[in-house]
Amino acid sequence: MKNFCKKVWIWGLFCLLGSFFLTSCTSTVEADGEIILKPDTSRYIVHKLYPNDLAKNDSAAANVARGIMLIVNPGASYKLSFDVDPDFPAPELQLFRPYSIDVSHFALSKVRTLSPTIVNNRYVYSFVCEEKEMTVWYTSLGNDGKYYEGKVKNISFTGTGSYDDHFSLNLIVVGAVSKTADSMDVDELSRYMLNAFREKYNGVTIDTLYVHYAHNHPTLGQKYPANYPWEAGKSSDDFFMGDLASSIDEEHPNALNVFFVHSITGNNIMGLSKIFNGALGANKDNSVVVGEYVHTPNGELELQSSYNIVMTMIHEVGHSFGLRHTSATKLDMKQYVGGDEKTGVMAGDWSNIDDGLTDTPFCEYILRSGLYKQADGCESIRKEISDIVFSSGFSDKDNSPIYRCADRYNIMFPVTLKGDFDVGFSDQQMEIIRSTLSIIQH
Repeated sequence: MKNFCKKVWIWGLFCLLGSFFLTSCTSTVEADGEIILKPDTSRYIVHKLYPNDLAKNDSAAANVARGIMLIVNPGASYKLSFDVDPDFPAPELQLFRPYSIDVSHFALSKVRTLSPTIVNNRYVYSFVCEEKEMTVWYTSLGNDGKYYEGKVKNISFTGTGSYDDHFSLNLIVVGAVSKTADSMDVDELSRYMLNAFREKYNGVTIDTLYVHYAHNHPTLGQKYPANYPWEAGKSSDDFFMGDLASSIDEEHPNALNVFFVHSITGNNIMGLSKIFNGALGANKDNSVVVGEYVHTPNGELELQSSYNIVMTMIHEVGHSFGLRHTSATKLDMKQYVGGDEKTGVMAGDWSNIDDGLTDTPFCEYILRSGLYKQADGCESIRKEISDIVFSSGFSDKDNSPIYRCADRYNIMFPVTLKGDFDVGFSDQQMEIIRSTLSIIQH
């Protein structure tokens, strides 16, 4: 079972494929004499910070001076901070907004320049996002037109807002679905889903679950016929069905979309989500996708139980609200943009082997095991590729070392184990979820 400041995903594709700015200079002087230090134009910008993420993010820290991405939401207050390096003067932080040049290129305009305050021997840069929708801002850090050369350690990016901790769920049935392996139909599954979400998300309030059928959509319904077994990633190029997500249930702006489909392209894939999608209500990026069937490596389709389906939904929604895996897999670490391991740019961060929380144990075996290679088909992990998260697989070997992982009882554990485990979120995970809800417009 198992991302950005919203509409950041308008630019997110460029970010994921590798950012390139059409400018030959890194610094310019404005009419008022202020020196503008643009992000480094000679490199891909692939590292990003999500608000309230407690992972180490050492790669973002190492690149913040020459440019990383910050995910920001309208009206939210943010603080970017890191340890003071006494060997260098305090740097200014400049923030930049992307704008499109053409279909494959974009440029940047300066949003503001910030000087830090020093709190507990840390530089703290405070600002409010004044965008109209979720977006991504880019950074530079320096003085007098030169990039900061001091060490940036223990970086932190936090966000707070004024929205409440309530949300609702849209269960959107796409195409033909049958009863679950334990014979639940959609109505029964929806009731079970709501009860399970309220039990697991016990630190926030889930108001309502609305059930929709894509074939009933007034303008898009014919695209999603009720008798067609919709396979996300094959039936259309858009895994996340952005056209539906942007138009479903506009009267309920606090709802998160969970698409229930026949299956998802690829072996052992149970669910899909974007890390920190940062949106509720009608929005093309407000999507979690879960299949009733899973493609097995031997070419068969395996019908899932209501428990596996709903726990996958709960896990994927956790990613949407900014939660990482409790223990990282090799595939979490080995992410590339603009190509593969030979031709692409490394976007993963090997410092982020866990989620940074003190109340979620870390299992070294997950990272050592190479589970993302599916371990002879017996154990497979929920796969994450460029901020698209794939949840999949089972382990049914009771004597496997994975059953000794202390975090196996956490919902954000990256492997689905056989049996109905009493899984849940930790207190710190729930605090991140509440913080995320406070900055998402709803």
